[in-house]
Amino acid sequence: AMQCRTFLGRIVLLTLTLAFVDIEYSVAGWKAGAARHAITPESPLWLSGYAARKRPSEGTRHELWVKSLALEDAKGNRGVIVTTDLLGFSPSLYEELAADFERECGLRREQVMLTASHTHTGPALADALPDFQPRDPKQREAIDVYTKRLRGLIVKTVSESLANMQPATVWAGDGTADFAVNRRENVEKDVVQIRREGKLRGPVDHDVPVLAVKKPTGELVAIVFGYACHATTLNDYLWSGDYPGFAQLALEKAHPELRQAMFFQGCGADQNPLPRRSVELCQEYGERLADAVEQVLARPMR
Repeated sequence: AMQCRTFLGRIVLLTLTLAFVDIEYSVAGWKAGAARHAITPESPLWLSGYAARKRPSEGTRHELWVKSLALEDAKGNRGVIVTTDLLGFSPSLYEELAADFERECGLRREQVMLTASHTHTGPALADALPDFQPRDPKQREAIDVYTKRLRGLIVKTVSESLANMQPATVWAGDGTADFAVNRRENVEKDVVQIRREGKLRGPVDHDVPVLAVKKPTGELVAIVFGYACHATTLNDYLWSGDYPGFAQLALEKAHPELRQAMFFQGCGADQNPLPRRSVELCQEYGERLADAVEQVLARPMR
């Protein structure tokens, strides 16, 4: 599960049915389109990710987003990558979206990579971790209403990315970030000392796969990047994308021409950002991840 070094390559090859192995198609003949919409709840709503939540959200640290990148290779194969500032998707919502994509966008489910950042400061969704949600009928109704609105926004974003496709080039590379710690093998309160001693234990995956899409003239259109680590730096009641949110913001600030930076969560089930529980650490981890992406962009890419 931890072998994610070729994760982004497998995404493109298996999920999007696009090929990087043929040089002719990796540098010419591509089209790409990007689109995004804010999905931050418009009123207080229950947050997802922690069973100990006792009340709805209390404000916004930064906006939550759904972002879509549509790709078409020189042979006409199409695929779409969707990233979201959400904990994850329930099976029922996934099935509804798969039907929507086929009906509204002409996309089979194997052409759409639907991902979440796994932020624990995002909104609760209908049928997702119901035991973590309030028993109050009004709160549950609010979650249902938001989930229906979210579904429509995701489909709208994918449709717009397909409509926005223009000639492009597509590039891939790999970086490294080391703030993820195996939470099964290391006691959280001791991590700072253990790290200082160089004695952290357990398997980790510090790879940062990067996909860069550029205009034929060289300007960046979109950056897709991933990391295998829980987005659990924060546990407060403000909407945020946690460290992936800060990483995306940092990249978009550094590249004004960039349409969007997009994060997907890797196989991070036993990985935590440690130490944690402060906004300063959350921003630091996000900026370290953005720096890892920048180093990939600065080197020759495939």
